[in-house]
Amino acid sequence: MNLLSFKTAKNFIRIWLFCLSFFVQVTVHAWNVDLSRRQKDLKSMELPATIVDSQPSNNQNNFGHFFEAVEPTQDIVIMNTDKGFVPSIIRLRKGQSYRIFVVNVNGKEKNASFILDSFSEHHATYFGEQKSFMISPKMDGIFSFQCPEAATQGKIIVFSEEAKNRSPASQ
Repeated sequence: MNLLSFKTAKNFIRIWLFCLSFFVQVTVHAWNVDLSRRQKDLKSMELPATIVDSQPSNNQNNFGHFFEAVEPTQDIVIMNTDKGFVPSIIRLRKGQSYRIFVVNVNGKEKNASFILDSFSEHHATYFGEQKSFMISPKMDGIFSFQCPEAATQGKIIVFSEEAKNRSPASQ
């Protein structure tokens, strides 16, 4: 037998014995979870009356209050350009939710502010980036937004359904 093949066989046997001894010594323990204390706590808890009632009233399920009708949020985009805001006048309904995106595409004023004091919204807008915020107007009126760096201004007109159905004063 060749000396090289003997050393190779000897090394193979050593590696095989090491692996065998390593894996034989490793034992796997399962996780033991003790739920006995938790079960005692659950049995002692009192359930609220809404969960205990098995018969829903008026053919409604118990989850009806989770799925109340909500009007969807409307998205509005305001762009700050070299010539002012686009659009410069926005009409909103009172009581509805709006998500407003302000995008600065003003090449002259690359870092500009967006100020909407009536709704306590003040944002720094950077060229090419957008800022977003939510508003939900609660009263009728005309509110202004502005960019002091570019000396531009826009208006938000909030109206209610009653104002929409009013007849003109001249009739």
